[in-house]
Amino acid sequence: MKKSDVGVVVFVYAICLFFYIFLQELPPEAQTYPLCLISGLFILNTLFLVLNLIKLKKTGMENDLHSVFEGFLKSQFFTVLAACVIYILGVYYIGFYITSIAYLILIMSFLKVPLKNSVLTVFVLGLVIYFVFTMFLKVPLPVGIVFE
Repeated sequence: MKKSDVGVVVFVYAICLFFYIFLQELPPEAQTYPLCLISGLFILNTLFLVLNLIKLKKTGMENDLHSVFEGFLKSQFFTVLAACVIYILGVYYIGFYITSIAYLILIMSFLKVPLKNSVLTVFVLGLVIYFVFTMFLKVPLPVGIVFE
């Protein structure tokens, strides 16, 4: 087990707790899907913790804190962070579908993902989101205040 794994496990449990608390504000019929996602994340995190505890017993604690951010690209991180903030504003103003497609194309271009993979990802993800959320779950996605 690595020292950095401890922080990751605690952080993921905190995320689960944070979303579970806000989940209580939703009507009971709207809690099922988010509760499944939170439960899945909780279970996977617990499995990760158990496997690392087994590894800890065998090999001991590895101190990797000196190399955790080795190779960290500040410009890449802050560009993607800024794009996420712009994405949230874009969903509010111009809607989910248009903003999501533009975000995916721009981020994958910035991260130099091959064009074939980018086109395939945008197409498949667009179809999956449309069929799962719009057709199957009938979740109304934001259309944006520009198109209301």
